[in-house]
Amino acid sequence: MITITLNERAIDVEDHFNVLQLLHEIKSPVNGIAVAINNQIIPQDTWETVKLKSNDQLLIIQATQGG
Repeated sequence: MITITLNERAIDVEDHFNVLQLLHEIKSPVNGIAVAINNQIIPQDTWETVKLKSNDQLLIIQATQGG
């Protein structure tokens, strides 16, 4: 297990997790969101290949409608 920070909250995840696995684990939608790791946006087409590392700082932002 490793510890990461997700939206300012520390959580433990499996040490082999990639971004897509994390999203499934936390039951997050995969459409309409943006993911940043350590202040860098991670393109959606790389979510399966980007592995999480201990102490990574993740931010998941959900798109909303409004005006």
